[in-house]
Amino acid sequence: MTEQPLLSRRRLLQAAVIAPAAAIPVLAVGSPASAEYRGLVSRDEVMTRARNWFTRNIQYNGASRASDIEGSHTYRQDCSGFVSMAWHTSTPGHSTRSIPDIAAKIEWSELKPGDVLNSYDNHCMLYHMRGDDGNIWIYDLADTASDMRHKQVSPASLRSQNYIPRRYRNIRDN
Repeated sequence: MTEQPLLSRRRLLQAAVIAPAAAIPVLAVGSPASAEYRGLVSRDEVMTRARNWFTRNIQYNGASRASDIEGSHTYRQDCSGFVSMAWHTSTPGHSTRSIPDIAAKIEWSELKPGDVLNSYDNHCMLYHMRGDDGNIWIYDLADTASDMRHKQVSPASLRSQNYIPRRYRNIRDN
């Protein structure tokens, strides 16, 4: 039998206060999106789903799963699992290799919120919007060092790393 550390009254009180507070962001952003599982999804719904994982600070762990905004599907906690969740595709999520099967190549100038920047067999990120100085804002779940991110990146840098902009075949404009 292994010994368990005794928790002080102070630690028990801290846990009682922190645990409900940690659940509040999930409850506050957890209202269901109306996208049908594996069906059509609007750009607004994609971005709401992406912000949900960002707000919940889902941690990178390709061996684990996290629930979507409705709580009814779980997706891999990696870059392509995140994009799959935002698009409400099949669980546990597509891979960077299979994203081209469900998303058509588009031009960089055609990017709209909810499109993806995909580097085959490497990484993918969800396009959010144009930023400052020619940069663009993306959401991604990169690695254990950075977890969920919302940041500006240089399209020139992404082009040099062979990222290709793609549009999910079931996305619709709002």
